[in-house]
Amino acid sequence: MYAEFRGEMEVGFNELYAACQPIIYGDMARGRQALTALLPEAWRRGPRWGLAMIHAMLADLHGRGGDVPGGIQHLRAAVELGWNDCLSIWSDPGFAVLSRAPHFAEIYGRVWISPADLEELGWLRAEATAIGQELSRIAAENLDRVDHGLTDVFHVPLPTRAPDGAGVLAARMSLAIMQRVGLDLVASSDISRISGRIAVDAIDGPAYSQWETWHSADLAGSRAAARRASAQARAFRPTPGLSTVPVPATSLPRNGG
Repeated sequence: MYAEFRGEMEVGFNELYAACQPIIYGDMARGRQALTALLPEAWRRGPRWGLAMIHAMLADLHGRGGDVPGGIQHLRAAVELGWNDCLSIWSDPGFAVLSRAPHFAEIYGRVWISPADLEELGWLRAEATAIGQELSRIAAENLDRVDHGLTDVFHVPLPTRAPDGAGVLAARMSLAIMQRVGLDLVASSDISRISGRIAVDAIDGPAYSQWETWHSADLAGSRAAARRASAQARAFRPTPGLSTVPVPATSLPRNGG
């Protein structure tokens, strides 16, 4: 079934990134089509957690689209493959729709997660929010830049602890995809900004003084240093001694505590 038995490469970051990209940009229909198209390859090549991730994402997307039977089918498959991201089940809108289905409680009752995994899932979701906020700040800060420098973006390294379920591995991949999207957005914005400045300078001569250009670059450097410090401060630090023994998600408070 999986690649290790067939001498093939597993479905990796680039394929998942391409399939998830439309969703990040808000095109749920295209994202659903892309993930559905990738599903047979994930079944054939693995990895198991990647297959679980695709099923879980499709469950949410089907729920958002009102296809409850399809969503329940994908949720059941994801849980059977070890996906246990109860924070997504509690928070994502598609799962809220599915939670009203007759078979949801039975499937959700088979979701078990360790306190250690739950802690990391909470951090991964918080870091995704932090990335979105940082991208908004960068976009606002770069509006007034007059220098031709590139924007430095710093990401927190993904945790490397061995998780107890597929939910953490899927959430790590989702965060890695979001990090890549952020880099692409900033790079595209830089190209537009710099090429625009160069074009104006070529036609009308330098629009800003050497001091203004230096000051803009210096301010950008200071902001980059602050982003680096912020990323370092946000690094995941697991709680020592936190249990790795899974417990039923149904026994946990909905705030993830």
